[in-house]
Amino acid sequence: MHKSTKIWLMVLLFASHILASNPAGWGEEITTGVAGVKLDQYLTRITPFGFSGTLLVVKNRFINLNKGYGMANREKGIGNTSETVFSVGSITKQFTAAAIMKLKIEGKLDTKDLIGKYLEGVPKDKKNITIQHLLTHTSGLVQDAGRDYDKVGRDETVANIMAQPLESKPGEKFTYTNAGYTLLAAIIEKVSGKSYEEFLHSELFQSAGMFSTGYRIPNWDEKVVAHWYVEDTDNGIPLDKPFPYWNLIGNGGILSTTGDMYRWHLALKGDSVLSSDAKKELFTPFLNDYAYGWDVLKSKHGTLIQHNGGSTLGNSAEMRMYMDSNVVSFLFCNQSYDGAPLIDAVRDKIETLIFGGEVTNPPLVLEFDSAAAKKYEGDYRLQSGGHLIVEVKNRALVITAQGQDAFNLLTLQEKAKLYLYDDLNDKSMDIFQAAVKGDYEPLKKVLSNPKERFKQVRWFIDSRIRDSREETGPIQKVETLGTLPSSFEEGAVETMVELKGERGSIFFRSTWRGNKNIGISIAEYAPPFSISFLPLSETGFAGYHIGMAKNVRINFNLANADSVTGLSIHALGEFIDVFKMIR
Repeated sequence: MHKSTKIWLMVLLFASHILASNPAGWGEEITTGVAGVKLDQYLTRITPFGFSGTLLVVKNRFINLNKGYGMANREKGIGNTSETVFSVGSITKQFTAAAIMKLKIEGKLDTKDLIGKYLEGVPKDKKNITIQHLLTHTSGLVQDAGRDYDKVGRDETVANIMAQPLESKPGEKFTYTNAGYTLLAAIIEKVSGKSYEEFLHSELFQSAGMFSTGYRIPNWDEKVVAHWYVEDTDNGIPLDKPFPYWNLIGNGGILSTTGDMYRWHLALKGDSVLSSDAKKELFTPFLNDYAYGWDVLKSKHGTLIQHNGGSTLGNSAEMRMYMDSNVVSFLFCNQSYDGAPLIDAVRDKIETLIFGGEVTNPPLVLEFDSAAAKKYEGDYRLQSGGHLIVEVKNRALVITAQGQDAFNLLTLQEKAKLYLYDDLNDKSMDIFQAAVKGDYEPLKKVLSNPKERFKQVRWFIDSRIRDSREETGPIQKVETLGTLPSSFEEGAVETMVELKGERGSIFFRSTWRGNKNIGISIAEYAPPFSISFLPLSETGFAGYHIGMAKNVRINFNLANADSVTGLSIHALGEFIDVFKMIR
């Protein structure tokens, strides 16, 4: 290496160290080190295929990456940067927990106190709930008492929460509840005599040097606040909404930047905000590996303290602290992906790259010409019966698979897996057809760890069917919509199941590893399985699925310049021709 190059690299490393140790002067975007370069290349390459957000990664107090990607405001052409403001979602909960610990340090409350000591109108069934129960999601309260942006005040919301029946006895089991953290915010106001946001600002954020974090107190006019997107729908920014009201306060919705969140991380490592004893209690896990506002997990990289958040409007966020590796990452996203939070599709790839692994990147692509690509739109029929629907949208050529055989083509499955996928479709159908009739034996036969999970999974399915009955009416038909590789569980696959009622449907996602079921979750709807394709040449296009980190290449077949007869896709170890249906 040339001497001048070495000196320049040393200057970059020194500068990144100074910024990470004392981040008051952040503003420039930074990429340093092997991990930083790989992360930047990965996020730059996937941005045309659906990524939009900001990532900060600091390792041993050296910044590897601090940079924004995609658009904060598509209409005005404003890109995301390291200073763009995002919603941290449910990461708000750990601020609430820290505020409770601050009040405990001051001797104004104790986490073992019953909530009735601070809140009025606590009914008999909730008399034994403690502050600690609220912090650890073991109160038994319902998950939500209303919609985020409903215009409801504190006392009205507290009364509404108190009126809801408990889902379990206090301390009996872990049930994630936003309502519990709303009650904590109310307790903070009652005890401190300040509003929730004022207390966080004066007692936590100012001490940590965080002046771009909050609901309304920061001067947002000086900042770019990221819009939220679901495909082409612009859901605006939270400041445009009735914000914040009490279905959100304390449990979600605080706005911040990656730089401010790193300042918060440094404050938690020091003693400027919380004492050592307070932090020890804050990070001690209870049921389900949940502490006070934090997941505390054992990972292959040692202890991992994390939390995430998001909404169906397109925003998602995650903060991860790898304690034994001295690594911290902050990921904010402002659009959804494949009908789910975008962080879910990229978090494992980002972790892999941080710790020296490799991830498949999409190729460099050409600029997309919507007008020129219109001729490729249409319905392409597989000989086996499935369809590939080609459309120009979302600044790309989007191909949607219909039918399991079409799914298999777009996900480049090996022939050996095709029988397994058909089998899982049949098993999922049997499980839910029986469950609708109250029979859970088919579920028990395929469930992993049935002794530990059977009662809980049965209760989950049963309660969701029961709670949705008023909206859907009686379930009349069960259909499996297909099986795909999981974007969220490495080596797993997911089967989407629709339970059709008289007036609507319920959707369940069944996750499998081999022929054993490892998870069942509810889905708001069944998003179509689509992949965006961008041009490599006039007729050749590259597709990339962010969650699966797989490249797909197709070529359109032309009879002449404007007449498309079909397409060829390389899958299942061979080139497969798919013919365009002429209508």
